[in-house]
Amino acid sequence: MAILDGVNYPIDIKKLTVNQLDCLCTEIRDVILKTVFERGGHLSSNLGVVEAVVALHYVFNAPEDKIIFDVGHQCYAHKILTGRKDLSTLRGEGGIAGFPKTQESVYDVANTGHASTSISLACGLARANDSGAQIISFIGDGAMTGGLAYEALNDVACMGKKQIIVLNDNEMSISKNVGLISNYLAKLKREKIARPFALFGLKYIGVVDGHDIKALIKAFNKAKKCDDAVIVHILTKKGKGYKDAEENPEKFHGYSVGEQKYPTFSQICGEQLCKLAEKDNNVYAITAAMASGTGLDIFEVRYPERFVDVGIAEAHAACMSAGLALGGKKPYFAVYSTFLQRAYDQLVHDICLNALPVTLCIDRCGVVGGDGETHQGIFDISFMRALPDMTIFAPKDGKELKAVLDWSLSYDKPLAIRYPKSEDSVKYSVHNKIELGKWEYLTDGKSDNVILATGAVSVANAMKAVEILKEKGVDADVVNARFIKPMDEKLLDSIVGKRIITVEDGVRTGGFGEGVIAYYAEKGISASVTIKAFEERPYPQGSVDYILSVTGLDAQGIAKTVMENSAQ
Repeated sequence: MAILDGVNYPIDIKKLTVNQLDCLCTEIRDVILKTVFERGGHLSSNLGVVEAVVALHYVFNAPEDKIIFDVGHQCYAHKILTGRKDLSTLRGEGGIAGFPKTQESVYDVANTGHASTSISLACGLARANDSGAQIISFIGDGAMTGGLAYEALNDVACMGKKQIIVLNDNEMSISKNVGLISNYLAKLKREKIARPFALFGLKYIGVVDGHDIKALIKAFNKAKKCDDAVIVHILTKKGKGYKDAEENPEKFHGYSVGEQKYPTFSQICGEQLCKLAEKDNNVYAITAAMASGTGLDIFEVRYPERFVDVGIAEAHAACMSAGLALGGKKPYFAVYSTFLQRAYDQLVHDICLNALPVTLCIDRCGVVGGDGETHQGIFDISFMRALPDMTIFAPKDGKELKAVLDWSLSYDKPLAIRYPKSEDSVKYSVHNKIELGKWEYLTDGKSDNVILATGAVSVANAMKAVEILKEKGVDADVVNARFIKPMDEKLLDSIVGKRIITVEDGVRTGGFGEGVIAYYAEKGISASVTIKAFEERPYPQGSVDYILSVTGLDAQGIAKTVMENSAQ
């Protein structure tokens, strides 16, 4: 019988021998590999922390002791050990989430999907702790490039409360780590430093082999007995136990099921930025530890002197981009929508209030599926529409993405170009020249039903809805409302008196649809406008098609709304 068969909760591993724990780790890796290859998910990061997670649950007493996983995408072993070893529903609708989720288990301390937050959360938990529980944050060296981690460490130094920081050092974020902290940790591994992390008032235990169960247990027990804050520095191998992932951890960071048939929007963006860089020596490409995810890996190879990876530090990336623009350069900051949220102050204060020509290439907009609520890119339209001098563009396809990037080269104001995670699989016959604030009809423009759709996913579903409606004897027009801000006022004026439906892959409040309604209201025009958008609530993991279906933002849902409006 497999050892894992007898393990359902952390208490079950406390009676195992060290040799049995090693066997347990092998079995856990087998489950992770089988699950990810069947379901997709984060592979390298989870394989790398198995021994560390087993040792944490062996030494500490969760859920009374609080273990906070920074980022959270390395929590699969934790879930297996805490009543969720059947991962057959991982990342699916109604199934096990790919990140810690408090609604799912008392063993999940916080919903964590963004980097660098765990030590701050631990500071609050430590202050609130009156039970004598151990407070442990599990943070990667990549997350230590984020400024929030140092704000938290500054607090640790002065708060005088016990907490344990486990620094998981695998020399990687998603991409290879960069910067001072990476060099400092490398120095700790190579040579003795008298008082590591002394600046932050932390006791230090390390460097510990992160795949040696016995050494890990010894180190964690030592930390447990400390009266003060302590950092345990462990060295792990990302992708451990699977040779391909060990040799190429970035490629296997996230594994997707199924073959790719078309270029992704990310890849198209990276290729086109290379073409811009070839024409203009002022073009710079910036990433926050996401070169491959945003398609900039090709730019890094071709133009390394104009490629900047700042590590997991989105606020710095945005502010530094403003500095590049002040210096006469043309910066393009490629970032996931969910991670752009971390740089909002810099968008307002440094980019927009200075009206600088920084272009944001916003990837993973709309719902992203399996990663769940922490990664859904549904807020960017709302938080950017309020910004002065910000122009927002959503291309309907890859050809339009290339065109707007070309257009951006001579644009002298802040510009956000937002696009989904998906492949560029839908082709259109209409591609009008890009002019600031101008939309385009994708149909003949003769119907009394007008769908104003913005973004590749919404436009594609709107066009499918038109075909569904034709079969029911109802006609409708689709407008590619590619400029979310500014809007095409001339076209809006021309459709007054028609039944208007707006479709967007962002939240309703402050979104594109509300912008359309506000335009008519400000002009005192009575117009029939129905908004199709996401509501203000978290959207958990599930396929993109499923989430669009249950929210009525798929083709069937759009067609249904047109039918209902036509019947009134």
